[in-house]
Amino acid sequence: MKALIIERNGDPSEVVRCCDVPEPTPGPAEVRVKMLLAPVHPSDLHVIRGRFARHRQPELPASPGSEGVGIIDSVGSDVPRARVGERVVLLDVPGTWREQVISPADRAISVPTAISDEDAAQALINPMTAWAMTMCEHQLERGDWLVQSAAGSTVGRLVLQIAKAQGFRTINLVRRDEQVAEIQALGGDVVLSTADERWPEQLANATGGNGIVSAIDCVAGRTGAALARQLAPNGRLLVYGALSSHRQTDQAAFEMPIFAPALVYSAAEVRGWFIFSWLARKGVNEGSQTLRSLLDRIADGSLKPPAAHRYRLDRAQEAFTAAERAAHDAKPLLMFAER
Repeated sequence: MKALIIERNGDPSEVVRCCDVPEPTPGPAEVRVKMLLAPVHPSDLHVIRGRFARHRQPELPASPGSEGVGIIDSVGSDVPRARVGERVVLLDVPGTWREQVISPADRAISVPTAISDEDAAQALINPMTAWAMTMCEHQLERGDWLVQSAAGSTVGRLVLQIAKAQGFRTINLVRRDEQVAEIQALGGDVVLSTADERWPEQLANATGGNGIVSAIDCVAGRTGAALARQLAPNGRLLVYGALSSHRQTDQAAFEMPIFAPALVYSAAEVRGWFIFSWLARKGVNEGSQTLRSLLDRIADGSLKPPAAHRYRLDRAQEAFTAAERAAHDAKPLLMFAER
């Protein structure tokens, strides 16, 4: 079978190769999934470059890839034969950039028929990140306010969809003035451009001078620090990324110069947040329940992943380039098979 493999870390254009590897055989409690589509996330490119936390870096050689959709084509002795032919998405099963993937049976989650392969392929990381931070961590209720940076990102747009369905309100930061109207049209209650140097003052006005109770940030740097400085007493900021440019080399851009007195006297919290750590903490049962709930929302149209574009394996480098563009029109998906 074909697999995309890295044997060393480096730039994706230099280290990712398409190889023939032996077909895997599932163990007793496992299934083998014939992959259809797997997305290329910026985080996958972090893995290729060796930038991820050490415990999330695979032992090389390895296939990158963090989610995807496929068809079960073989099962282990402890798994019902009826599962053969089932279309599934994988719950925290790394190494999805290959034609066949071995998964624990309980991490292969059935996909409702109403969902397209393109949407199913990207049902895990971004939708669950948006849902877990807003509904599980911040536990936002109708009428509550959330401040988010990078509102034009995939996660940011999913947060807006969840806000509409759940009734909480949003203050949204974008990097470019031309994004303001777009995010307003998507339901953002307040939209501020950080291209305007007055945005911290505008943010303070938007909160009525009461400070930020709940916030999520994937920009870090001085933007994240400014959010931390405006936290209300007992407010909380979840930091889940550091800038959208994954070629960033300026170390200062990854740092947050936090104003300690504001943090101390308000007893506020600034905490790192990582989807895979959250999944590990919750366990397979809760993780799979959350993923099934998200799949149901995708099926009924209340949650919609971004548009996608398929790339054959011989065009994988084009997919990597597309994933790193500051503004791409569609999520790049690697195509391993067709139904």
